[in-house]
Amino acid sequence: MKKSMWVSTGIMIIMLAGCSSIYNVVSSDYDRSADFTKYKTFAWLPDKADTANTSYNNEIIRNNIRNYFGQCISDRGYSFDAENPDVLMQLIITNAKKERVINAYPSSYYYSPYYYGSYYYSPYRLGYYYNYYSTFRYTYPGPAYPVAYSATQKQEYVNGAITLAFIDRKTGKLIWRGTAEGDIYDPSFISQDLHPAVHRILAEYPVKPLLTRSHKVR
Repeated sequence: MKKSMWVSTGIMIIMLAGCSSIYNVVSSDYDRSADFTKYKTFAWLPDKADTANTSYNNEIIRNNIRNYFGQCISDRGYSFDAENPDVLMQLIITNAKKERVINAYPSSYYYSPYYYGSYYYSPYRLGYYYNYYSTFRYTYPGPAYPVAYSATQKQEYVNGAITLAFIDRKTGKLIWRGTAEGDIYDPSFISQDLHPAVHRILAEYPVKPLLTRSHKVR
């Protein structure tokens, strides 16, 4: 019973660690010949994404991403112009199902007749207590008489990516592309990481926010 409990706990720790940050790998590239200072207005192209509603990609997620991108690009001095935009922005979302084999947190059980000490007399900061011969204590590998074990389990996850593409409307050329990607083990974490992911992507964009630029001048 105890062994099973610790195996489950170890697996849970690993899974939670993988969920703490989703879109944490960012990459970008741009046309070195483009003059980004001349772009002042933008409009959206239709999303280049699977429009099927899933927990990893649905209308709410796409709307939130577009709103965050619109806000961040406006901070850079761009304004929306549906009639005659300088650049066209396109959202690209991809999700690929993956599978991996995970190990439970390595551990061991050992037989320990007792721990010596008490709260009243102990050389240690925290007191210990007697442990009868019939019990086993859990600890990390290392103590005497270890019995190591491990457990494996298949885990399905999704490798997700959010990409924003900038296209010069007059020339039709792709001038900039930024992507944030990562492994998603629990789709409930997506909503809280969308805004940070957008900031990570546009941090790579050649034009910085106006407030940041004015602050640097000072």
